[in-house]
Amino acid sequence: MEVLRTEDLTREYGFGDNKVIALNHVSFSVEEGEFVTILGPSGSGKSTLIQHFNGLEKCTEGTVYFDGKDISEKDFDLKQLRRRVGLVFQYPEHQLFEETVISDVCFGPSNQGLKKEECIKKAKAALELVGVSEELYEKSPFELSGGQKRRVAIAGVLAMEPDIIILDEPTAGL
Repeated sequence: MEVLRTEDLTREYGFGDNKVIALNHVSFSVEEGEFVTILGPSGSGKSTLIQHFNGLEKCTEGTVYFDGKDISEKDFDLKQLRRRVGLVFQYPEHQLFEETVISDVCFGPSNQGLKKEECIKKAKAALELVGVSEELYEKSPFELSGGQKRRVAIAGVLAMEPDIIILDEPTAGL
């Protein structure tokens, strides 16, 4: 079953002589259970592309579909999309912001309306899954190494239990 599809996805930045085409008519689909890798040199549009998958970027032309629905439609629930499509950014320090590791990983589940105990349970399970030791739970995420920050950022997405997980530069800093 197809869960994600793009049709002629184009993203341009700027105007006139300063216009840059970051994505030029990209079309592909992702089936349920499929693992997909997007490769290309730095500046080729990989990060721009994946940010369309949960509605963080809006395409200049073309369409992004999730579960067969156009995500640009007015009645499309972007909040629900972002619950189902988790994105770990290339630079984890851009998505870490809480005072402690455990509170940072609890943020997503808490935002989903879960009770504190359930949030902590999900956060601990996700942190264990990515190999973050319990002794780091009460530390500031900003005191961690680059690899540890990456793991905490991944745990923060895993704790929300999304249907799709998108990792931008997943091995950086590990």
